[in-house]
Amino acid sequence: MPAAQECPMPTPSEERIVFEVLAPGLLTTVQDVGRPGYQRFGVPRGGALDAFALAAANALVGNPPDAAGLEVTLVGPVLRVAAEGLVACTGADLGFTIDGEPAALWQAHRVRPGQVLRFSGRRSGCRAYVAVAGGIAVPPVMGSRSTDIRARIGGVAGRALARGDHLPVGPLPA
Repeated sequence: MPAAQECPMPTPSEERIVFEVLAPGLLTTVQDVGRPGYQRFGVPRGGALDAFALAAANALVGNPPDAAGLEVTLVGPVLRVAAEGLVACTGADLGFTIDGEPAALWQAHRVRPGQVLRFSGRRSGCRAYVAVAGGIAVPPVMGSRSTDIRARIGGVAGRALARGDHLPVGPLPA
């Protein structure tokens, strides 16, 4: 099997919850660059459908390009910020807002506890990507944090986000 290249899993003292899912959106999943090298075992590569947009979002918040973020499909989630952080949204224009105010795509934004991120509606494209400094720190499976819904692995219990989920974030990039 190939050597796993993973973002380091934070220790409990470093891990923090940064988002509470108030509404999950149509299909919001945790994604990264996927699981290359496992196809011969019947495991699809998976990962973000727009790898460039996810890598760009990660770059904007100072993460490595393979850090996990959220892939938002058509109708976005509503996320309450639980800890101060830096977020960026790239890819499709789904009407990204912070506390009801339009937030520029392809730009980093500082967020504070209690603020609410949401998507007001599709303007162009299909999938947007939300990255947060530190990356979404769900446990890796076969070297990836990506959600594979069919196999029920990765992400948050191998499924799309659900109301009430709390998303852990790793330590801030150095």
